[in-house]
Amino acid sequence: MVSVTDLKDFTLCPVIPWIRKKLGWREPVTEGQRIAKNVKPRELANDLPDPKYYEVYMRDKSTGLSGIVDVLAKDIVAEIKAFNRRFYGHFRIQLLSYAYLAERNGFRVKDAILILGREKRLKIEIRKEHIEYVERITNKLVESLEEDSPPVANPSPKLCEACQYRRVCPLSVIL
Repeated sequence: MVSVTDLKDFTLCPVIPWIRKKLGWREPVTEGQRIAKNVKPRELANDLPDPKYYEVYMRDKSTGLSGIVDVLAKDIVAEIKAFNRRFYGHFRIQLLSYAYLAERNGFRVKDAILILGREKRLKIEIRKEHIEYVERITNKLVESLEEDSPPVANPSPKLCEACQYRRVCPLSVIL
């Protein structure tokens, strides 16, 4: 079983989920993550259509992908982040993954929306190619986790410098 977080991290650097699964190492919880735990999706998803379902756990048996969709509303999946960010493109795979999970669980998803703070920042019109992409990348992730050696990666020094996993990463370019 792999999570949407594993998939998001895999697209950033394929070694991160391998480190978690094989070495059991976890990134420390940040202050921002602690604060975000207190944010309720209901408070930030008022303008999405009804019916709304909040914090819906979903999984796909064929790939083993699982995750918790913040908001499932009519034909929309929404991911809510407590804080606004300047860069948010890395959440794209998370949105696509939630659309994939919803589709695999019998929902028809038209749009995936990222809400940062109280602002809609990204809206993706879901297409068949998105669903196929998530399935393909999930299968690659699952395969990489079956290996004893870390997946091939070409990390940038800037990425490694900011990564909490660099302390235990066998491929880190930063010591």
